[in-house]
Amino acid sequence: MARRNLYGCLAVLAVIVAIAVGLPSIDGLLPGGRLVPTGHRISVGRGVAITAVDGTVLDLARTAPLLNRVVLSVNGVRVVVESSAYTGSLTELSARLRRKIQSNPGYQASQRDHPTRTTSGVPGLQGSYTTPGRIGMYAVFVHDDVGAEISIAGTQTDLHRNNEALLDMVASLTFGGGS
Repeated sequence: MARRNLYGCLAVLAVIVAIAVGLPSIDGLLPGGRLVPTGHRISVGRGVAITAVDGTVLDLARTAPLLNRVVLSVNGVRVVVESSAYTGSLTELSARLRRKIQSNPGYQASQRDHPTRTTSGVPGLQGSYTTPGRIGMYAVFVHDDVGAEISIAGTQTDLHRNNEALLDMVASLTFGGGS
């Protein structure tokens, strides 16, 4: 009887060890991101889309389609694009995003908002912020009761090296039928 219990316990222990070792090994083999072809339109949700630039990788683990959130990496720079139903002003949306950014320890807005515009003519506001060891920029747009928020963070070197591509990506934002 005791021997049967010992074998049963050893079998359970073997299953637990197989799960503890095997699942992380399998997870490590699965890709965390997917390279997005340059020029490909990435749907964020609520009719909002953004165009991939060279070196864009979709973060499969952090992107949340049901929350209208896309997380990308552009040559080491993190880009988060979110959309939501929104009926407030552009200034209020920018203040909301700044509060969200500054709710993280050590994150601080470092520049006043200034006007920007998408390639299709939708007006927006953009600014910058600092994080521990990184810098960032953000932009917000409102069109037809939909708000779009973009936050970008990386090292100063990576942001400087990719600045033009990142600004092009922000300007590529569209709402609904391309506006």
